[in-house]
Amino acid sequence: MKIIKPTVITDAMLVSSSVPEPDAGEEVWVASKAYAAGNVVIRTTTHRKYERKVAGTSSTAPESDPTNWFDIGPTNRWAMFDRKVGTTTTAATSVVVALRVGGVSGIGALELTGRELKATLRDAPGGAIVYTKTIVLDGTIIESVYEWFFADFEQQTDAVMIDLPQHFTNGELTIELTGTSGVEIGVLQAGQVIEVGMTKKGASVGITDFSKKERDVFGNFDILERTWSKNSSMQVLTDARDFNKIYRRLASIRAVPCIYIGTDRVGFEPMITYGFYKDFGITVDYEHSHLLNIEIEGL
Repeated sequence: MKIIKPTVITDAMLVSSSVPEPDAGEEVWVASKAYAAGNVVIRTTTHRKYERKVAGTSSTAPESDPTNWFDIGPTNRWAMFDRKVGTTTTAATSVVVALRVGGVSGIGALELTGRELKATLRDAPGGAIVYTKTIVLDGTIIESVYEWFFADFEQQTDAVMIDLPQHFTNGELTIELTGTSGVEIGVLQAGQVIEVGMTKKGASVGITDFSKKERDVFGNFDILERTWSKNSSMQVLTDARDFNKIYRRLASIRAVPCIYIGTDRVGFEPMITYGFYKDFGITVDYEHSHLLNIEIEGL
């Protein structure tokens, strides 16, 4: 198991983005302008969208005026950085961002729609390439000639890279998601990789569904589809020499959304979870190794 502890992306860290802000059709808020109920504006200072509750004018910015404005979510450019599942940055065929986030050793990209995810790290802005990697997001399993020609494309929605050289603290990291049409990325995080140990066989993964399902008086179900989140339960074999270090590191991220990677093997993407651990316990059983039990709840 490995954990990516993400760095919070700030305005200063986002060097460039192919996604405009405001996006096509979006309106930036203007002080004292008359707005009708239901009008939507954006604020490039907060990178959020706001919807007018009632018609009127105001000289107070929407983020400071909850009486007249609803906060309805992030702008398209910043949706991938808002540390929330369910809000996505979208584009026609590609999303390209350049970041200066200091020394990082891991990247996690979740809720993906596209064909390829590529990361390139330069030792300085415009400098030499010191790392590059491309992940093909085709999860289709081909087991016959027929499937080669006729099997449907199966989207791989989650991808991680955990081998970046973190000593390039002045480096520039470029992330590129490409596709044939309608690319999306819900979560993009870069940060430090925490080495925990080897995930044992028997790990379990699943989802918690927040849909509403009610049976009427005739026995028929009315279903209101809502979102869902991942959950997982794992046992991890850890090095006894790292007992204190692992304990302290896990305690330090108890309230930090992180990317938990049970394994980064291709085909085991459900074992990548973005969220928190509910609890953990370390059993000190062996001379050279200990057993970590951890329950992870996705966002």
